[in-house]
Amino acid sequence: MLRLNDMLITESNPSSYISESFRSLRTYIRQQVVGQKDRGTVLLLTSPESGAGKTTMIANIGVSFAQEGKKVALVDCNLHKPALHEIFGMENTGGLSAYLRGGASSKSIVRHGGLELSVVPGGDSLYNAADLLGSERMTELLEELKREYDIILLDSAPALNYTDARLIAGLTDGVILVAKHGRTKREDLRKTKQLMEQASATLVGIVMNQVK
Repeated sequence: MLRLNDMLITESNPSSYISESFRSLRTYIRQQVVGQKDRGTVLLLTSPESGAGKTTMIANIGVSFAQEGKKVALVDCNLHKPALHEIFGMENTGGLSAYLRGGASSKSIVRHGGLELSVVPGGDSLYNAADLLGSERMTELLEELKREYDIILLDSAPALNYTDARLIAGLTDGVILVAKHGRTKREDLRKTKQLMEQASATLVGIVMNQVK
């Protein structure tokens, strides 16, 4: 497994209580949505604001699923401030933005992250990210990934700052909201939940991050 830092606690210290928490979350997700279809399951992780830790969370959930033998793809859909590549020590070249603009094939943007895990970095930051994430090419990419992977986890820009998460939510099998303990406001979480419901998305659950 490639690793630039120690954010991948599920890989660097699988016996820790934090890793066990991710395994518990994995079990919950599997019971709620995974295994209900013949093809792969697509889940979106989003948060009301930046800094809630959803990118670190999505990486560790992905590793946890890969550790039990699932074929996993992580896609960085935060085209305003992509960061998933940093966790895995990858270059942020090409990536999702290049594919959505039509300059790259779906196969060329996938990076191997170790185990049965693949990563699609965000690539260049885009001012018109919402236009591209809501395009037919995004739908086509997810359909292709569902044919190849068991679990597809999508990272996104903060839901209250950008429309991106609302556009992506309707393409998924479920949404997990990430809140940071002591920081995320209850009202912001309620607003984000309403936005996901308006997008006809299925709310899988709310995860409270950094609870001591």
